[in-house]
Amino acid sequence: MVNKSNSVLVIGFNTRPLAYSLNKAGYDVYAVDFFGDLDLFPFVKDNIIVIKELNKNYNSLKDIYSKHLVQFGIKLYRKLQDINFLLIGSGLDDAYEGRTLLLDEIKNSNTISINNAVDIITKSRDIELIYELLKSHGYNIPMYYSFEKFKLKETEIKYPLILKKKRSAGGMNVFRIDNETNIESQVQILKKKQFIPSEWIIQEYIKGTPISCTVISNGNECEVISINQQLIGEKFLNSPREFTYCGNIVPARLLKEERNIITEISMFLTKNLGLKGINGFDFVLQDHFPYFMECNPRIPGSIRASESVLNINLLDLHIKSFIPLEWNNIRKTIRTALPKTSAIKFIFFAPKDIEKNLLPKISNLEFIHDKSEPKRNILTGEPLCTILYKAKTFSKAYNGAIEIVNKINRIID
Repeated sequence: MVNKSNSVLVIGFNTRPLAYSLNKAGYDVYAVDFFGDLDLFPFVKDNIIVIKELNKNYNSLKDIYSKHLVQFGIKLYRKLQDINFLLIGSGLDDAYEGRTLLLDEIKNSNTISINNAVDIITKSRDIELIYELLKSHGYNIPMYYSFEKFKLKETEIKYPLILKKKRSAGGMNVFRIDNETNIESQVQILKKKQFIPSEWIIQEYIKGTPISCTVISNGNECEVISINQQLIGEKFLNSPREFTYCGNIVPARLLKEERNIITEISMFLTKNLGLKGINGFDFVLQDHFPYFMECNPRIPGSIRASESVLNINLLDLHIKSFIPLEWNNIRKTIRTALPKTSAIKFIFFAPKDIEKNLLPKISNLEFIHDKSEPKRNILTGEPLCTILYKAKTFSKAYNGAIEIVNKINRIID
């Protein structure tokens, strides 16, 4: 039995960055993780790794892993019993039934959920609801139609357009459609995976710069932590799909007016949705105006890059944002933490099957994180590792991260 007042159980697809920060803040960390990267284990006291427990690979589980995260999360919680905090990371954004099971598991205990409530997450992931909320308050939104009502000849949307699930994340379930034949063939492919028309929308394709905004809130008040550029579908990182999340540039290099409107919209949504803790909002910046794309009502993937630039422990602040008396200190910490450096996060995907004997060479490079265990080959399209490079200027940080990419390519070639 765990007998610590500062213990945290983290459940998610990739818990390594969360476990790292929590450990550095002095918490005892326990994790249920999908991959079980080598650099997770030094920062956790106990863990369950999904692919190890099931003895399966990424491709066979990538569409169904959420139910296993929940199953093993309950198993580890029952083993530990006396955990102080439960933190749900990425991978369970839309697994409402699974989240409810996890929260039911802790409701008669002293464990505190440091997550948004399921009803708030449901609201935050409803893109149509948010679009109408923004539109009613005078903010521009992309033109969109529910898939069921969409008829191209009767609408103003022109090709190319976007077919996306109302609830999408990390670029999953988002498709660029270039013509009528393309949309019909894509729907046929989706029908093989249980395509439900009411869950999809047709959206205007906004071409521009992907931006994310990270916000912290106590449920009433909020502060913007950082505004970042997102890297989406990058070919030099071997992105497996056009809209796959591939990393961040922190902070984004924006005009003051651009930053102001992104801040305004993000804070408006945070307050109106009733979000708590650290959450993320995604935009596309076109002609100096940000078009909202989606809300991630959880700690975003850019968190370690933001921490390194601001030189503060954001996971500690996330936990404290659920403690009412801590808000004034949180606000002061955020407002005085000004970025004096730049950080680049790259997610490097395997361009081909990578032999397991090459993995230690990659893991031994500087600035490498999410290090793959050399027990199996990494298959084409799987995430191979994360690069996180910080320097005083953007150009030095970016060039430094690119050099690590080049070193990886030399190893695998």
